[in-house]
Amino acid sequence: MATGRHRSVDRDRGYLAGVRATAATSLAVTAAGAVQGILLARLLGPAGRGAYAIVTSYASAAAAVGECGLTAAICFFVARQPGRAPDVVRTGGALLLALGVVVGVGGYLAAPLVLPHDPTAARAFAIVFAAEPVIFVSACWVFALQATRLAVWNLTRAVQPLLQLVGVGVLAVTVGLTLGGTVACLLVSIAVQAVFAAVLWRLDVPTRGRIRRDEARRLLRYGAGVFLSALPYLLSAQLDILILALLVEPAQVGYYAVAVSMSLISQPICVAFGNVAMPRLARQSAVAAGAAVAAGAGGAGAPSGPRRTAMIAVGASLACGIVAAGVMSALAPIVVPRVLGARYGPSVHLLWLLAPGAALLGCNRVTDDVLRGLDRALTVARCEGAGSALTVVGLAVLVPILGVEGAAIASTVAYTASFLLLFRAVLRAVDVPARTVPARAYGLLAARAASRRRVVPLGGGR
Repeated sequence: MATGRHRSVDRDRGYLAGVRATAATSLAVTAAGAVQGILLARLLGPAGRGAYAIVTSYASAAAAVGECGLTAAICFFVARQPGRAPDVVRTGGALLLALGVVVGVGGYLAAPLVLPHDPTAARAFAIVFAAEPVIFVSACWVFALQATRLAVWNLTRAVQPLLQLVGVGVLAVTVGLTLGGTVACLLVSIAVQAVFAAVLWRLDVPTRGRIRRDEARRLLRYGAGVFLSALPYLLSAQLDILILALLVEPAQVGYYAVAVSMSLISQPICVAFGNVAMPRLARQSAVAAGAAVAAGAGGAGAPSGPRRTAMIAVGASLACGIVAAGVMSALAPIVVPRVLGARYGPSVHLLWLLAPGAALLGCNRVTDDVLRGLDRALTVARCEGAGSALTVVGLAVLVPILGVEGAAIASTVAYTASFLLLFRAVLRAVDVPARTVPARAYGLLAARAASRRRVVPLGGGR
């Protein structure tokens, strides 16, 4: 038993090493985003910062919805069946290009309707959407790398934000920063990342692959489930800014955007557990299914490997989210005036309203990835759908009365409801009774502590 326990801990180390590397990259990316956010807040002002938040929120939401879950499908099937990776990536890239063109044209035409009273922001909106085909195609290679080479994937995803920060900094100290210049830096960094990802993928997998109808069917089938699960989450995560953009002044959106950015401080660490768990669970499930078929034990229940990975991912991400939200809430009254200036004081109160939900949001994203890695995307759709319904109702009721404060309250309530439903779904998926969760958590912690206390004798212990 002790040998089996130690072997499990050793396997956990591989997973946690990937999480640490991914979290470190995410923290670097977040730090770059934070520095850029400070520059934008100070140099563009609340109105300019709010306009940029509107442009990027619409563009990111459109990309996340418009790709129809294909990026997650590419990651899932490349991890599950590496031998078919070239065909999966080639077919997925063709599908994503077509979807990117559709989304780009739609957003370009909708720009005057979203920002009718701000021609500069409307022009920036249209330009960003014109680049959507490049964004979609680059995602094909980026998500394939997530399934095969985690270190290379981390390097690839760091390129865009770091390069954009450099561009924004150069403009800030030379010709001055404007909304148009910020958008130009965004687009150049996206193009460079696309080329970088394509080159790294071809170096890793020289075979180009072919566009195959059966691969397209598999990708679209899995992607449909992810789409149905991602759409409610995106509504919960983005609908507040999208609605506020239509109902309140851009400066109010700017205050809210700053508060949201601060509330998400734990996300780089939390989501790393899901980023690593999703392809890992896809591989583990495939191996376990093959072993079960070979042994004639198809109904033996959830295998221990996926169960441990899922429980570690969910539990650790929840702990990180709670700690980070508490620390940020305590520091906000000191940090905000000194870093952003006194005019951003309203953001502190908004952060306090957002913090409880933000503590759970990272764990929600991890549980989404865990369930998708276990091929249960439709379960995610049902859980996130309930949260989205609460978001819509909350925004409709509270924003007209309370403004941005109402949006913060609605978001917290929705994230909490989603967490409860998703956590229950994970427990069912890995066959863990809820009453046993505290004991299992203690057992995992005890095993980790014991592994740290182990001393290897000099001379090897022959």
